[in-house]
Amino acid sequence: MEMKKLDFAETLKESIEIGVKNAPSVVVAVALWLVTIWIPYINIGTTIAISLLPVELAKGNVVNPLSIFDSKYRRYMGEYLITAGLMVIPIYIAFIFLIIPGIVLSLSWALAFYFLIDKGKNPMQAIKASNDATYGNKWTMFFVMLVFIVIAGIVLGIISLVCSAINVGFITFVVMFIFIVLAASIRMAIDASFWKQMQNNVE
Repeated sequence: MEMKKLDFAETLKESIEIGVKNAPSVVVAVALWLVTIWIPYINIGTTIAISLLPVELAKGNVVNPLSIFDSKYRRYMGEYLITAGLMVIPIYIAFIFLIIPGIVLSLSWALAFYFLIDKGKNPMQAIKASNDATYGNKWTMFFVMLVFIVIAGIVLGIISLVCSAINVGFITFVVMFIFIVLAASIRMAIDASFWKQMQNNVE
């Protein structure tokens, strides 16, 4: 099977399109998650749902914020936590070795939860599938994320300067809120584009 290489330009373009289209839905979903995070049992399902939003975004549909309460997410609680546990310790150890190995491992396993839930793999299979799917694409993933961080930082700096010059608290709040919502949505959309392009890179 031919491995699909991640396309840098396509990823950025697609991420902006998906992120802008879904920004209102994403912010409502996150707000609902924050409001209900204190409710035992329900909170684990909504947390899993939030972490899997990129899978839904990759399908091209506008996300339904209420879908985070779907009981199907709670069904995967054990597998999700086991997968998280298997990933956290090795990534933490890898970061000890001068950061870079930790970044590489984080990128290698970035799709693990998506394979776990969307493709029905067990924890070890999901981690391996993510590693296989991202093979040869980690540099592109890294540069996409780097460009996003740099652009977001520049835009934030410009917004901060303009808001400081205007010096109107309400306007500053509204503008910053819109920026944070768009940035969070586009960040999720980047993962959605990664998943859309690489999910079939596994035999």
